[in-house]
Amino acid sequence: MLGSLTSPSNVLALDTSGPACSLALSTEGQVLERHETGARIHNERLLALLDELFREAALSPRALDCVVLSVGPGAFTGLRIGTSAAQALAFAASAPVLCVSSLEALALTHQAALAAADLSAVEVLVDARMGELYRATFALTGDALEYRDEDQITTVESLTEGPALSSRWGLIGDGQSLPALAARGAEVGFRESRNIVRARALLPLVAQREAGPPEKAVPRYLEGRVRWQPATAPGTAVPSA
Repeated sequence: MLGSLTSPSNVLALDTSGPACSLALSTEGQVLERHETGARIHNERLLALLDELFREAALSPRALDCVVLSVGPGAFTGLRIGTSAAQALAFAASAPVLCVSSLEALALTHQAALAAADLSAVEVLVDARMGELYRATFALTGDALEYRDEDQITTVESLTEGPALSSRWGLIGDGQSLPALAARGAEVGFRESRNIVRARALLPLVAQREAGPPEKAVPRYLEGRVRWQPATAPGTAVPSA
């Protein structure tokens, strides 16, 4: 396990799972960031933003000690582009990759606001299209955030049949904006409807979790009623709902 971010470790966090291209580089006790949103942002800007970030830090990419990557579920193209970049950087630096769920990354991005609202739980709900949603729930205890329900793919119908969320819950993600789910989240104590991750929020995880080899860092797709076969590393199973 890597040391804490107060050590000289050089750690890059990267998220391309949603509408933002978010990068954060921790080096020598400081954190530098690049964060942009827009159409085709991952295709057109990721490499340029990486170059800007390393130039500002006066750091060679080969000096990285770890890459933290948001691996999905999320946008197919964005995940493939982010994973390819993370693997290339990690292989060049002989560095491990710490993989993080994009749903957990969304919760971590708003962790401070959730704690300030004194809530007991948060649901992350992302529109997966065609009546399906990516969903995960987390328990909140002080500043800690822990999974209650693991990442899954569910349907609008199944959520509308369940109970509404109370004022002790937070709700994150564009899934809440679907008209059929409006009443279900009407009373929540915190809401954020954008699927925007701040890569900076992922940096503390290097002091808490084990990273793995770059070849094991693959996009995570959740299989619903619409099925496809994503490419994965040999021997790596794609989680299902």
